[in-house]
Amino acid sequence: MLVAALAAAAAAALVLWLRLPPRTEAEARARVLRLRPAPSDLNLVVVTLDTLRADRLGCYGFRGVETPHIDGLAREGVLFEQMTATVPLTFPSHASMFTGLLPPHHGVRDNGGFFLEDGKTTLAERLKAAGYATGAFVAAWVLESRWGLAQGFDRYSDKFDLSQYKVLSLGTVQKRGDEVMSDALSWLDTVKDRRFFAWVHLYDPHTPYDPPDPFRSRYPNQPYLGEVAYTDQVVGRLLDYLRASGLLDRTVVVLTADHGESLGDHGEGTHAFFIYDATTHVPLIVRTPWGLRGRSRAQASGVDLLPTVLDLLGQPPQEGIDGRSLARAVLVPGADLGHLAYSETYFTRYHFGWQHLRSLRDGAMKFVEAPHPELYDLARDPGETKNIYKANSKRGEEMRSALEALVEKGGEAAPQRQALDPETLQRLAALGYVGNVANVDPKAVLPDPKDKIGLFSLMNQAKTAAQDERLDEAVARMRKVLEQDPNIMDAWLTLGNWLGKTKRVEEAIEAYKKALSLKPDDEVAMLNLANAYRSRGKTDDALAALEIFKGALKVNPKNPQAWFQLATLYLDMEREQDAEDTFREALESNTKMGAAWNALGALAYQRRDLDEAERLIRRGLELEPDVRTGRFNLARILEDKGRLDEAERLYREELETYPDHGRAHFNLAQIHRQRGDRKGYLVQLRRGVEQAPQFGPCYLYLAREELNEGRLEEAADLARRGLEAEAGSPLAPLGHYVLADVFSRQGQEARSRDEVSKARRLEAALRGHRPAL
Repeated sequence: MLVAALAAAAAAALVLWLRLPPRTEAEARARVLRLRPAPSDLNLVVVTLDTLRADRLGCYGFRGVETPHIDGLAREGVLFEQMTATVPLTFPSHASMFTGLLPPHHGVRDNGGFFLEDGKTTLAERLKAAGYATGAFVAAWVLESRWGLAQGFDRYSDKFDLSQYKVLSLGTVQKRGDEVMSDALSWLDTVKDRRFFAWVHLYDPHTPYDPPDPFRSRYPNQPYLGEVAYTDQVVGRLLDYLRASGLLDRTVVVLTADHGESLGDHGEGTHAFFIYDATTHVPLIVRTPWGLRGRSRAQASGVDLLPTVLDLLGQPPQEGIDGRSLARAVLVPGADLGHLAYSETYFTRYHFGWQHLRSLRDGAMKFVEAPHPELYDLARDPGETKNIYKANSKRGEEMRSALEALVEKGGEAAPQRQALDPETLQRLAALGYVGNVANVDPKAVLPDPKDKIGLFSLMNQAKTAAQDERLDEAVARMRKVLEQDPNIMDAWLTLGNWLGKTKRVEEAIEAYKKALSLKPDDEVAMLNLANAYRSRGKTDDALAALEIFKGALKVNPKNPQAWFQLATLYLDMEREQDAEDTFREALESNTKMGAAWNALGALAYQRRDLDEAERLIRRGLELEPDVRTGRFNLARILEDKGRLDEAERLYREELETYPDHGRAHFNLAQIHRQRGDRKGYLVQLRRGVEQAPQFGPCYLYLAREELNEGRLEEAADLARRGLEAEAGSPLAPLGHYVLADVFSRQGQEARSRDEVSKARRLEAALRGHRPAL
């Protein structure tokens, strides 16, 4: 009896001990190590949902959307009610989550132009060193491996089909959630017998909101909610897989978001501009195999993710970071941790020349450091509508001091990117591009974004008009923006793009120059300026702009896409050696860039070095199986080597992926013709006309066939359409000869002679012309 009583007492004491919050992080780690299954045997899955504000989930009290899978995960784990993102931007926020460092200490302050340096230790690096298989599956181009987050991952799935986008930007290039999840589940199948760390990033709630059915119809006029519901379904696929595979019983699952979405709160439509809770209050759910459940009111921060999961996996803590483990609250959700959460946005400084914002949140109060400082009582005013700083300035200044202490603890990294070299700046000055520079002294006080929200809204109205193809209206609205504030670099750049689309090239050139006067190292402005010069036939000016662009890239070399674009421009200007050198620069930045290998192969093909061309192109296809023109270029090589069956198969594969590839249609038609398959030849030419309407040769060859059949009107129509697409190409004389023959048969001899003259003049002008790649 005594033994039983002692055992019961010991058990009761253990239960009581487990229910009491650990007093320190070390005590929490010790308690985790006693749990079974052993933490060192567990897997880790981290799901980050882009642009998901916490208060749009059922488990956070929202009733306007169905999120059963995420809500179910919350019931099985610990939900943190006060989780704060460090930055309302995708890349900087993820950099904080996976390094445990605040933006001033990891140095990533914006999407694009900033890189997570190799010297920063990531969660993937820690777990890979501990023997975990590591895989990442990202849905947004802004998280491409070149920016630095791939450190430590065995597999980093970040390939995007850029061909489907008319305009490339970091924010719009993405993959649908189901595509990302299928990729992730396939990888999990290969590592499920090992310890693994999987990161799955879903981007669907980000603009543009375009949920698939049935979610579009379930949430009419609420596309954001439709995207949230769709994302929940995708998360459900992952949870179902983990359950069905028996992995959930030995896996820690963490679900969070990088930032939220304003949805009109505080006058902001999306995110990045302000750091109110609409864009920084995000979900955090931690599910463990140990049955730990509940809701925690403890203040949490994005930087806390890394130290928390290290503790839950029984790994040694990471020294020298800003984040603090939440394991005490995972063990006992009622634990009061006393943590603080820092947030910032430098978006307004870099893109508009307005003041950056920083904030500190302690769960009860929130301080926003701005030219007009703000303080909010979150319990009484969760929407942050009543600034109480003036009446509570002492508390506000105490929080400002605490904010500065957090930032200074690690030594603040400079928020600017590396400056251009003096030679490049002199070139810019000589061309009249340098005036005010947007990257001003980081200590300088700029306009308060609160005072500029109306102007920001006007910019967004202009962009909406452009999206709806009302470009004249968009241009007029953006000019009004610039009348009020001529120092907004992004506005000049966007205006230049719109002016270029409306064929007002000289005005576009001036807009790009204005943009470069504010931000001399902007690669997009330089590239667009060079393109604009080239379109006007200003070759010398275009080359000067390209040399400046190259100088800027040497300062910021980790941008293979920019090197690739520069190389393509050199190619268009028939500077093959410069193009080849620059494609190789792209590969120095990213050796896995299949498009650059393919381009080098195309150059080798042009030199008639077929074996080297085949080697290079096959290398590109190994890295990027769907790289545009890859299979087309390989088909050309095999066709030249007499391997027509293989060439035909590759042309067809190219067209399955890129049906608008006119030259693939044309070359495939010629294979049919060589074989005497006239029907197949004509069918392929017609497909080229239908699916690649901007490619002239299919029109012109089909016009000749219609002429031979005596269908004069059809022949004339096809010839005119072909000439419209190919006015100055080596094939253009064929179009004029077809028209000449049509007119001659119709008895219009004068018009016939005129077309013959046009054809002969064009042939004379084209003698010695080298076809482009």
